[in-house]
Amino acid sequence: MNRKLWYLVAGYGLTIAFGIALQFLPPTIPVMRQTLNISPGQAGTLMSSLALFGIVVSPVVGYLADRWGGRTVGLLGLACLIAAEAWFALSTSYGSLLLARLAMGIGSATLSILGAQIISENFMGTRYLGAAMGMMNTAVPVSILISQLGFAPLAAAHGWQAPVWACLAFTCIVAVAYAGWYRDPPQHDEKPVSLFRGLRRLNLQVWVLGLVWMFWNAGALVLMTFANDLLVGRGMSPQAAGTMASVLIVFPVVASTSMGHVLEHRQWQRWGIVVADLVFALFVVLLGLFTQHVILLFLCISFSLALAPAAVFALAPHLLHDRETGLGYGVLAGLLNVGVLFGPAIGGMVRDATGSYLASFAMAGALTCLGAVLALFLRRPAAENA
Repeated sequence: MNRKLWYLVAGYGLTIAFGIALQFLPPTIPVMRQTLNISPGQAGTLMSSLALFGIVVSPVVGYLADRWGGRTVGLLGLACLIAAEAWFALSTSYGSLLLARLAMGIGSATLSILGAQIISENFMGTRYLGAAMGMMNTAVPVSILISQLGFAPLAAAHGWQAPVWACLAFTCIVAVAYAGWYRDPPQHDEKPVSLFRGLRRLNLQVWVLGLVWMFWNAGALVLMTFANDLLVGRGMSPQAAGTMASVLIVFPVVASTSMGHVLEHRQWQRWGIVVADLVFALFVVLLGLFTQHVILLFLCISFSLALAPAAVFALAPHLLHDRETGLGYGVLAGLLNVGVLFGPAIGGMVRDATGSYLASFAMAGALTCLGAVLALFLRRPAAENA
């Protein structure tokens, strides 16, 4: 069990690096808008652009991780992310920022896949699977918490580049630790198949789950991208907005592990997804409508932000088999990136067109409702795989 815990640490560290690369931008957007004079639509495009290359490379990364092992692919992803973060920090124009963010998507997609794959493969078949995947799901919320509580005041005090340098420093620490410690577990002896054949023989349920995950992230990232700007527009300082937005992370941090364990044990994954999608849709619209009781609304949304990933990743290991584990997570990551690509960008454009975030948040709720409908077509794991 001690060795499995080390694999949990490795997967968790990679996922934290991915999460910080994804989430350092929202708390810096108010400062960037003032300094660089960019619109909400441009800010949303910056957030979304991380996902463009991730859509294409994620299945390839998953395929290569199955064949080459996580060590080689992980180090390549970390090197790419470090270079892109340095590029972003040194950029002085919107065009350069956009190109750096696009390149950042390759490295971040690699880390998101490997984090899930390392934990899934090493805990599959044990009674700790649900808890381990639930623990992994706290990594991105912890990253958001770091960003909201640390990067918002850092950007306000030292400029928007300061959080990027902090993000780069953390990625370098993860890279050094990963290179010095991580070694791949024994590989399967099964003869490798081509990428396209592997994609064709993936369980159809993986593709359905990927679409659910895509719509969820498209909707959730609209809120996560613009929550700070919404609160600043209602009169809060950037620091106060970052502190308030951190309430969204309460349930994901404290409850993801237990949620993953319960959903896995009870086989409630599908209904967990449905409930999370509908709860998010209701309360994100209420957030756009009302300026009072923000903490209560954020807490309700926070519950859904914990439940949806816990349910998705409690189900995913049962739909993946042997040599296609990395490829399956690559498909999930690719479709996640589709959602990240169009969700915040369209949300920002809707805000530009209407002058209000209400329409943007209504769109986000509609997207998660689509995910809830698709989740009804997911089957529970077969008894022999549970």
